[in-house]
Amino acid sequence: MRTGNEWKSLPFVFEYFETPSDRYADSVVLETFDAKVIENLKEGMEVRCGFGHRVRTFQKDDKEMTINELRLYKIECVKPAPQQQVDNNAPQPQGGQNNEASDDLPF
Repeated sequence: MRTGNEWKSLPFVFEYFETPSDRYADSVVLETFDAKVIENLKEGMEVRCGFGHRVRTFQKDDKEMTINELRLYKIECVKPAPQQQVDNNAPQPQGGQNNEASDDLPF
């Protein structure tokens, strides 16, 4: 089926922890053809990815170069991102607001 849309590879950086106790994240550049994949990812989500790899070799300026391409073909959410906690001890905005909720006058 043709949609008339151009196929376009979208690379993105995917950071992950090998185990939950890891202190620093590892990073990999993945490519996808579906922009919705990137839009649906949220920091803190636990996901399972399926990807394929391809090695390409080419000549440039009399040097042979080899690159790896990692193409994402499947991603599924295992655990959603945690909800951000509201800090009730955080300072509240002062003055200059016209909404009734910020008016704390005693009369």
